[in-house]
Amino acid sequence: MPKPPSHKNPRKPASAQRKPARKKVNWWLPLASILVLGAGLYRAIQLRWICDDAFITMRYVKNFVEGKGLVYNVGERVEGYTHFLWLMLLAAAKAIGFDPVDASIWLGIAAYAGVLVLLLAISRREHKKNSKALWLPIAAALFALNYDAAVWASGGLETSFYALLILAAFYLWFYSKFSEQRRLLLSGVALALVALTRPDGVLFTATAVLLLAVRGIKWKQSLSSISKSIGILLLPSVIVGVPYLLWKYFYYGDILPLTYYAKSAGEDYFSQGFFYIWLYFRVYFVSAIAFIAAIVLLFRKRNNDGQSTEDLHRGSPYITALSATVVYLVIFVARVGGDFMFARFIIPVVPFIYFVIERGVNRVPSKVMWPRVGIAFLLLASFVIEEKIRDSVLFHTNDEGQLEENWDLKGESSTHGIADERWTYYSGGFYSVNGNYESAMQVYSEIGEYLKPFFQGLHFTVAIPGAANMKAYYADFETCINIYGLTDSSIAHSPISNRERIGHEKIATEAYLMKRNVNFELKGVVAELPEPLPIGMIAFQIPTLGLWQLAQTVVYDKEKIEELSNRSQMAGNESILSRYENILPFYINHVMGHYSLHQLEEDYSSFRRLYFNRYPDSSLERPFEARIAELKQDSAAENVPKGRNVNSR
Repeated sequence: MPKPPSHKNPRKPASAQRKPARKKVNWWLPLASILVLGAGLYRAIQLRWICDDAFITMRYVKNFVEGKGLVYNVGERVEGYTHFLWLMLLAAAKAIGFDPVDASIWLGIAAYAGVLVLLLAISRREHKKNSKALWLPIAAALFALNYDAAVWASGGLETSFYALLILAAFYLWFYSKFSEQRRLLLSGVALALVALTRPDGVLFTATAVLLLAVRGIKWKQSLSSISKSIGILLLPSVIVGVPYLLWKYFYYGDILPLTYYAKSAGEDYFSQGFFYIWLYFRVYFVSAIAFIAAIVLLFRKRNNDGQSTEDLHRGSPYITALSATVVYLVIFVARVGGDFMFARFIIPVVPFIYFVIERGVNRVPSKVMWPRVGIAFLLLASFVIEEKIRDSVLFHTNDEGQLEENWDLKGESSTHGIADERWTYYSGGFYSVNGNYESAMQVYSEIGEYLKPFFQGLHFTVAIPGAANMKAYYADFETCINIYGLTDSSIAHSPISNRERIGHEKIATEAYLMKRNVNFELKGVVAELPEPLPIGMIAFQIPTLGLWQLAQTVVYDKEKIEELSNRSQMAGNESILSRYENILPFYINHVMGHYSLHQLEEDYSSFRRLYFNRYPDSSLERPFEARIAELKQDSAAENVPKGRNVNSR
């Protein structure tokens, strides 16, 4: 008899015998993202800083939060800033208790991190169209390794925030999963914020409108359909932009900021602007070569692999990135002459440049991944070489073996006034303070903070030269005149006689400073005072630093100087404030008799300008006039020719 079937080990069907396959975890994706984000943030934090020009914005923020209006000087409505939205963010930070200086640094670094995150997200979305290949986040990695991108992650200005908003508009249109109308609206919101951050941001909106129109024509859309798409995109700009421009016109009397007039006044400066662009790509030459090669490759190898109909309908991301880059660099950067700060105006479109490079690398024809990996490695390794080139382009070693910038050199080595602004304040300028070396930025800020209580409540007007905006902010002088016209309408609207260093071509004349009743103009910082101290020069002692802040008297005000002198004496401060009512008698009795006619005439001219024109005093002027007349008489007697024999030949 056949045996009954055994029930100990019943045979299971094949489907039941197989264990469910575990989903393979791809550790490379999070690891690469963390490495890129970490490397970029580490460097940005390490290089954090704030530039001098940012303190113009800080003064606007202070006055605005204190209810004095969005002004630099109370009662003077001039738009001396170019980044309204950025200023509002800093004002909000100050209003809730944060130091706007610190806020500007950390908000900038946060925006820089946002750029890296968006580049990683864009790269990942592109990779999903061809998921068999190894994911290489080249654009994000290149941006993380770019030294100047890390420098301008902070700096106190809007640079990284501006770049983030531009890239956000790009991401929302091409890579978000919203419906077309919602993508148009959200991209339009981002573009409106771009324009609120910097006026030149309207160029990105204009580029988007043009590309939308081209897309509509390509897809044979009706005119009404194209107009509707453009209308939705522009709606946020109209809703926000029109009231904003009207407010600017009625509040400031103009829709353009003063820097527009101070830097160019509508004049083209293409020669300097293209030099500015060329200088950047001279340093980042590998990126420039890769960018050009990627453009060629993308146009020659155009394909739609992995793209859905919806993706095709959105348009071409790399053509959009390329178009926005070219329009911005040519119409804005080149036209206005670039900037005196190296790379600052280029950084906002660097993410687009790296995006195009990444797309180009992914189009390299290859059946295996290693050629692409090799190209990516070479691109990343090139930053070691490019940083060395950067040093050789921007700096030179002087005869004493010290590193100096090339911005004011003449000849082929000159950078035509373009400088490494961070190096200027944090590496190039140091002061010996109590046996230690402190950076110029730290010293200048401490000088301003030390001077503040002496000037509190006094109606002084101070002329502010370059590299002194932080002193004006921390000292909190009542009225400040930026001598380059960045906060003064009259200087900004004056004509440019010769094109020189961008942003430093218009400068206040002595006559204008006197007209504005400027009491003194800040000058240099020294450890030892010159002997003798020139007429009109005053010296503020900064005992906490062991330094002196020099200033040149423009309009002498007896009452103000007397009060300032009394405050200094009460604090035990030995500042030399040149009280002419005391100086003149001493000069007449002990100095005047030892000077030549030429020297005495020069000094008398200075005394008249500084004192006698405002405070006439014949008892003090007569000795000058008498001594000058005496010296002229003696000089005339010495020059009388001796008698001559008329018969001699």
